[in-house]
Formats: sequence, structure tokens, C-alpha cells
Amino acid sequence: MARSRADGIGPIAPRIEPVRAPDAEQRALLATTLPRADGGPLNLFATLAHAPRLARRVSALGGYFSVHAAIAPRDRELVVLRTAARVESDYEVAHHRVIGAAAGLTAEEIEAAVDPALPHPWTPADRALLDLADELIATHRISDATWSGLAGRAEAERIELVVLAGTYALLGGVLNGLGVELDASPPAT
Repeated sequence: MARSRADGIGPIAPRIEPVRAPDAEQRALLATTLPRADGGPLNLFATLAHAPRLARRVSALGGYFSVHAAIAPRDRELVVLRTAARVESDYEVAHHRVIGAAAGLTAEEIEAAVDPALPHPWTPADRALLDLADELIATHRISDATWSGLAGRAEAERIELVVLAGTYALLGGVLNGLGVELDASPPAT
């Protein structure tokens, strides 16, 4: 059984261990997911592999944003980093520091996205992305002012941004709730 953190909220060890010896169905699933840089499966997917049908759907939604989304990778990573930080998902923050850098975010932008208390001269477009994530996590709504800041984007892109923030809030909760440990190797980018 996982030990609890000192604050009594959440585990400090996995509640469900990642699959270490996958069966044929699990191997097929893990072959379709983003791997670690060393080629092994990410702990998120190796944990979800205990429920392969669900894992395929979670992977498909996350994969959509990497492959098919209209959102630029840099913009996507700003939203993901801020959302992950707001839901206190150390796992997603660690992974998306690497992915965000590969998407063109500077080290200073990554740190300021993760810690809103850090001053940073965001452009109005970047500020709107960060505000979207902040507001959606805090209130489950987006203010008219923030929505107006996204007005130059196509409707499909604005929908994607909202679903992106919601997806990473969900993933952060899953990771925290299951106590998924950070991977020994970063994700492949």
C-alpha cells in the first residue's frame, strides 16, 4: 500500500505500479504511445495499460494535440505547462518542460508559465493563453475579456484550446490520484 504524503493528500509511491511485463494487448498499446527518450514506455501509459481500452482513448485524445491540432506547438505547451502547474501535476510539468523547450519556449518562458508569480513580458496573445488556463482551472469558466483576447483565432482553434486545458487538468488529476512516479528518462520529443 502506498504511503501518504506528510500533508495527507496523495501518495508518495504509486497506488498502482506500471505494467512491467506487458501482455500482447498491453505491448500493442504501449507501442502506439509517446515513449521515454530511452525507448521505454512512460509511466503514465504503463500504469494506464492495466485498463487497455481506456488507455487507448486517453492516448488518442492526448495524441490529437501533438499530431492533428490547429494550435501551434509553442502555444499548446504554454497552455499545458500552466494547466499542469495549476493542478500541481509534477509529472506533467517535468515532461512538458522538455516538450515545451522542443516546441520553442525559452527557459525563462517555461519558468514563468509554471510560476505565475515570476515576472515575464508576455505578449497579449501569450497572456490570453495563460489566462485561459488560469481561469478554466480556477473557475471552470473563461471570462469575456480572455475570450476576446483569443478573438484572432479560428473557432476550431479556440475549441481546441479549451479542450486542451481540460484534458491536461484531467491528466494531472489522474497522475496525482494514482501516484504515477516521474519517469527515469524524459519523454522522446
